[in-house]
Amino acid sequence: AEEFNTILGFIEQLNEVDVEGIEPMTSVTPMRLKRRDDSVTDGNQQAKVLSNAPDAREGFFAVPKVVE
Repeated sequence: AEEFNTILGFIEQLNEVDVEGIEPMTSVTPMRLKRRDDSVTDGNQQAKVLSNAPDAREGFFAVPKVVE
């Protein structure tokens, strides 16, 4: 309980810090996250994907019912 109270005290100290107008950062060094185009590059392979399924019906994976 004492250690937990110490942690909570530290969090209260952090709440006192004025962060108005400060942008959140992902790292201590300024960097931009790598981005890629959001595009479909390998679609229309339903038959290939379902060929690995132990049971496929009507174009979908068939799984056993688990909730009654």
